[in-house]
Amino acid sequence: MKPASWIILAIALLAPGVAFAQITHICDIIDIVNAAATWFGIFVFIVAVMAVLYAAFLYLTSAGNEETIKKAHTVLVYALIGIAVALLATSAAKIVQKTVGGTITTTCPR
Repeated sequence: MKPASWIILAIALLAPGVAFAQITHICDIIDIVNAAATWFGIFVFIVAVMAVLYAAFLYLTSAGNEETIKKAHTVLVYALIGIAVALLATSAAKIVQKTVGGTITTTCPR
């Protein structure tokens, strides 16, 4: 399946939920953004762990082939970058709070 097909499928599955979200307060938007960042982090982390396993498989089956070892090294570097992005995505609000200062509201007044 082509990547464009995956995007269209995701939009088709998520569109009804977005249409009936009924955003009535700014806290609803904050909740949606926090949930999206959390799910994005989880998804990227899972893909990155699978990439680490794939890189390990490439290392183990390379049998001294320099091209395969180089490919495994590249996959491992990108997987580690993916893990870093996933960790940052799940804690982005805390990082911004520490940098800028202030407080994070856990409960919104409605």
